[in-house]
Amino acid sequence: MTTIVRRKRASRSSIGPYRRHELLTGRIVYPVQGYTGYGDGIGTDLTAFISDEMRADWAANRDELMAFWRSGRPDTFPDSLPWLCLGGGDGSLPWAVVLLEECER
Repeated sequence: MTTIVRRKRASRSSIGPYRRHELLTGRIVYPVQGYTGYGDGIGTDLTAFISDEMRADWAANRDELMAFWRSGRPDTFPDSLPWLCLGGGDGSLPWAVVLLEECER
């Protein structure tokens, strides 16, 4: 008898938990070490770090991040970090939609 093992689909997103958190919430959280977000380790105003790289990350991962935001499920990404709480699921829009998309119109 054959056993079928179903695995949770791994995320296609390669931007990591800090960049994902920043694109969705607009907040920078600096840990003691291991930070991989857009910030410089000091500044906390994410708008100061808007760059072509950030726009490219959003464009490449938008659909997956929007689905994640709408679901409100914290376990979607295997590299999620518990101290990076996310909103979503309440009808609000992610930070990147408002700041990266709306401002370009």
